[in-house]
Amino acid sequence: MKHQDFWAGMVSLCMAVGALGVYQAHAFAWQEQKMQQESGTAATVSYADGTYTGSGDGFGGTITVEVTVTDHQLTAIEIIDAKDEDTAYLDKARQIIDNMIAAQSTEVDTISGATFSSTGIQMAVQAALEGAAE
Repeated sequence: MKHQDFWAGMVSLCMAVGALGVYQAHAFAWQEQKMQQESGTAATVSYADGTYTGSGDGFGGTITVEVTVTDHQLTAIEIIDAKDEDTAYLDKARQIIDNMIAAQSTEVDTISGATFSSTGIQMAVQAALEGAAE
Protein backbone atom coordinates (compact mmCIF):
# COMPACT_ATOMS: atom_id res chain seq x y z
CA MET A 1 0.00 0.00 0.00
CA LYS A 2 2.87 2.37 0.79
CA HIS A 3 4.40 1.72 -2.62
CA GLN A 4 1.11 2.48 -4.37
CA ASP A 5 0.83 5.78 -2.52
CA PHE A 6 4.41 6.64 -3.39
CA TRP A 7 3.96 5.92 -7.11
CA ALA A 8 0.61 7.70 -7.22
CA GLY A 9 2.30 10.73 -5.66
CA MET A 10 5.16 10.56 -8.14
CA VAL A 11 2.76 10.40 -11.10
CA SER A 12 0.85 13.39 -9.71
CA LEU A 13 4.07 15.33 -9.22
CA CYS A 14 5.23 14.58 -12.78
CA MET A 15 1.88 15.69 -14.19
CA ALA A 16 2.02 18.93 -12.20
CA VAL A 17 5.58 19.66 -13.35
CA GLY A 18 4.57 18.94 -16.95
CA ALA A 19 1.54 21.25 -16.71
CA LEU A 20 3.72 24.02 -15.28
CA GLY A 21 6.18 23.56 -18.13
CA VAL A 22 3.42 23.91 -20.73
CA TYR A 23 2.03 26.97 -18.96
CA GLN A 24 5.49 28.54 -18.81
CA ALA A 25 6.03 27.99 -22.53
CA HIS A 26 2.71 29.71 -23.27
CA ALA A 27 3.55 32.52 -20.86
CA PHE A 28 6.79 33.24 -22.72
CA ALA A 29 4.94 33.32 -26.04
CA TRP A 30 2.25 35.65 -24.64
CA GLN A 31 4.92 37.91 -23.14
CA GLU A 32 6.74 38.13 -26.47
CA GLN A 33 3.52 39.00 -28.30
CA LYS A 34 2.70 41.67 -25.74
CA MET A 35 6.17 43.18 -26.02
CA GLN A 36 5.83 43.27 -29.81
CA GLN A 37 2.45 44.98 -29.54
CA GLU A 38 3.78 47.57 -27.08
CA SER A 39 6.80 48.30 -29.25
CA GLY A 40 4.66 48.55 -32.38
CA THR A 41 6.39 45.67 -34.15
CA ALA A 42 3.42 43.32 -34.04
CA ALA A 43 1.66 42.86 -37.34
CA THR A 44 -1.84 44.29 -37.56
CA VAL A 45 -4.25 41.64 -38.75
CA SER A 46 -7.41 42.44 -40.64
CA TYR A 47 -10.31 40.00 -40.39
CA ALA A 48 -12.80 39.20 -43.11
CA ASP A 49 -16.44 39.68 -42.16
CA GLY A 50 -18.26 36.49 -41.24
CA THR A 51 -18.89 33.98 -38.50
CA TYR A 52 -16.09 31.62 -37.51
CA THR A 53 -15.86 28.64 -35.18
CA GLY A 54 -12.89 27.53 -33.11
CA SER A 55 -12.06 25.30 -30.14
CA GLY A 56 -9.62 25.40 -27.25
CA ASP A 57 -8.89 23.34 -24.15
CA GLY A 58 -10.36 24.68 -20.91
CA PHE A 59 -10.34 23.44 -17.33
CA GLY A 60 -12.66 20.48 -17.91
CA GLY A 61 -12.46 19.88 -21.63
CA THR A 62 -12.94 21.45 -25.01
CA ILE A 63 -14.59 24.86 -25.33
CA THR A 64 -16.03 25.77 -28.74
CA VAL A 65 -16.86 29.35 -29.64
CA GLU A 66 -18.48 31.20 -32.50
CA VAL A 67 -16.86 34.53 -33.38
CA THR A 68 -18.65 37.18 -35.44
CA VAL A 69 -16.66 39.75 -37.39
CA THR A 70 -18.53 42.77 -38.79
CA ASP A 71 -16.80 45.64 -40.59
CA HIS A 72 -13.48 43.90 -39.83
CA GLN A 73 -14.16 44.20 -36.08
CA LEU A 74 -14.84 41.53 -33.45
CA THR A 75 -18.51 42.14 -32.66
CA ALA A 76 -19.60 38.96 -30.86
CA ILE A 77 -18.11 35.89 -29.23
CA GLU A 78 -20.48 33.14 -28.14
CA ILE A 79 -19.62 29.90 -26.35
CA ILE A 80 -21.51 27.24 -28.27
CA ASP A 81 -20.18 24.15 -26.51
CA ALA A 82 -18.45 23.60 -23.18
CA LYS A 83 -20.32 20.58 -21.87
CA ASP A 84 -17.42 19.23 -19.80
CA GLU A 85 -16.39 22.59 -18.37
CA ASP A 86 -17.03 23.37 -14.69
CA THR A 87 -19.95 25.81 -14.62
CA ALA A 88 -18.52 28.02 -11.86
CA TYR A 89 -15.19 28.46 -13.65
CA LEU A 90 -16.85 28.96 -17.02
CA ASP A 91 -19.22 31.61 -15.68
CA LYS A 92 -16.32 33.55 -14.23
CA ALA A 93 -14.17 33.05 -17.35
CA ARG A 94 -16.86 34.58 -19.61
CA GLN A 95 -15.53 38.01 -18.55
CA ILE A 96 -12.68 37.50 -21.00
CA ILE A 97 -15.15 37.75 -23.90
CA ASP A 98 -15.97 41.39 -23.14
CA ASN A 99 -12.27 42.12 -22.66
CA MET A 100 -11.36 40.66 -26.06
CA ILE A 101 -14.15 42.54 -27.84
CA ALA A 102 -13.17 45.80 -26.13
CA ALA A 103 -9.49 45.29 -27.02
CA GLN A 104 -10.31 43.93 -30.50
CA SER A 105 -7.72 41.31 -29.72
CA THR A 106 -7.27 37.96 -28.04
CA GLU A 107 -4.18 39.34 -26.32
CA VAL A 108 -5.84 40.19 -23.01
CA ASP A 109 -5.16 38.99 -19.48
CA THR A 110 -6.80 35.78 -18.35
CA ILE A 111 -9.39 35.88 -15.60
CA SER A 112 -7.98 35.25 -12.13
CA GLY A 113 -9.74 32.36 -10.45
CA ALA A 114 -10.70 30.88 -13.83
CA THR A 115 -7.34 30.87 -15.57
CA PHE A 116 -7.67 27.58 -17.45
CA SER A 117 -11.26 28.21 -18.54
CA SER A 118 -10.51 31.75 -19.71
CA THR A 119 -7.39 30.51 -21.52
CA GLY A 120 -9.57 27.88 -23.22
CA ILE A 121 -11.95 30.59 -24.43
CA GLN A 122 -9.02 32.73 -25.55
CA MET A 123 -7.45 29.85 -27.49
CA ALA A 124 -10.80 28.97 -29.09
CA VAL A 125 -11.23 32.56 -30.30
CA GLN A 126 -7.66 32.57 -31.65
CA ALA A 127 -8.39 29.32 -33.53
CA ALA A 128 -11.59 30.81 -34.96
CA LEU A 129 -9.81 33.97 -36.07
CA GLU A 130 -7.16 31.99 -37.94
CA GLY A 131 -9.85 31.35 -40.55
CA ALA A 132 -10.84 35.03 -40.59
CA ALA A 133 -7.43 36.56 -41.25
CA GLU A 134 -7.26 38.39 -44.57
